[in-house]
Amino acid sequence: MFKKKDLLLIIPFLILGVCLLFWTQKSHDAGIAVIEENGSEIARYNLATQTQTEIIDIGGDYHVKLLLEPGKISFQSSDCPDQICVRTGKISSPGQVAVCLPAKVVVRIIGKNSQVDGMTG
Repeated sequence: MFKKKDLLLIIPFLILGVCLLFWTQKSHDAGIAVIEENGSEIARYNLATQTQTEIIDIGGDYHVKLLLEPGKISFQSSDCPDQICVRTGKISSPGQVAVCLPAKVVVRIIGKNSQVDGMTG
């Protein structure tokens, strides 16, 4: 059914497909974590270059602490009553957001070359 000439045509396309798969996976590296409190940006962390675990103490009325790890960030603790922010878990991909509404703290991940016009939500 297959001839040698058919394989000479199929194999380069398979190799190209595998290369593209690995290339696109590398382009989805972790982005930049933007931390905002009361609507004002207070810090940015490049998740791709983060090499060790850090605890970021935001403080405030609800004493919010964030856990910054290589490639991801999460709310470690907060004195807010519902703990939804802590249960959100780790975020790591551009477009993901974690919020502590009582403390008015927002953590969002943006792409490295992201130019945001506006946000809703």
